[in-house]
Amino acid sequence: MLDVNNLTVDFVSVSSRVRVLNDVSIHVEKGDTIGLVGESGSGKTTLGLAILGLLDSPPAQIVHGSVIFNGVDLLKLGQEELVRFRGTGINMVFQESAISLNPVYNVASQVGESLEVVRRPGSGEEIRKGEAILNMLSDLCLDNPQTVLKKYPHQLSGGMRKRVSIGMSIIQKPQLLILDEPTTGLDAYIQNRILSILRRLNRDGITMILITHDLEVATRFCNRLYVMYASRIMEHAQTEEILVDPLHPYTKTLLASIPNGDENSPPIPVPAGDPPDIRSLPTGCKFNPRCPLVMQRCIDREPPLVEKSNSRIVSCWLHE
Repeated sequence: MLDVNNLTVDFVSVSSRVRVLNDVSIHVEKGDTIGLVGESGSGKTTLGLAILGLLDSPPAQIVHGSVIFNGVDLLKLGQEELVRFRGTGINMVFQESAISLNPVYNVASQVGESLEVVRRPGSGEEIRKGEAILNMLSDLCLDNPQTVLKKYPHQLSGGMRKRVSIGMSIIQKPQLLILDEPTTGLDAYIQNRILSILRRLNRDGITMILITHDLEVATRFCNRLYVMYASRIMEHAQTEEILVDPLHPYTKTLLASIPNGDENSPPIPVPAGDPPDIRSLPTGCKFNPRCPLVMQRCIDREPPLVEKSNSRIVSCWLHE
């Protein structure tokens, strides 16, 4: 369904050029649930926006690469042509729910507008449309959906706005749904409810890409994971393979940071240092300043992506 091939994106200003995606490639089959995981600033959201053609240009500049969706390279299309592929083709739930909602329209107007994309004429259409919206809001644990429909975004809490924005995307039943931190800021019960809804939609045929820094959520929901760091892919494998045998030291630190829920468990290990500033990256492997297994070659040269099997790739000199 989707092939992103060697996508490289720079942010260009008068005084500098910063590489925000570096030769990123991902492959998505119909029915997949793909996870893009990594710390904040690793390029996950930028990749999602690049797929949909939503990066502002300037400053964004596509250096090279392709984004093939159902056989069409989206990077070669103009904005008017891209509209045909958004909504019921590719849809996205944005991390910041406030930017998904127009502050001057109430919820009913905005959710109804989303449903218009897939609306088909016929008797009783308006009744079915209203029932679909109310059922969707109820599924997303929004109490008194009739009241919620009358409210404006500023009258809703952040969690309620998040759920409304999720509803606006899933009600269109797109072929591919990109979800950017859909469970952030929600309590555990609501998180589980939303993940259950997403699993049901996946079983009904919607392919999904989950962008998250919460590896625990990703391992519960996704069948394959791409681990990103400093605008690069560090490792890719089936979720079960990464859980049992992570290859990259960075992936191991992410897994080690998942709480196990045992009150007698030792303190959670935290990797030393901070993610690098992409304006001033270290030489060699970009994880080397924080890596416990760093070698001289890690400092001298950046490791290539090595295919360990048909389903596993890793960028680490330990697996040359």
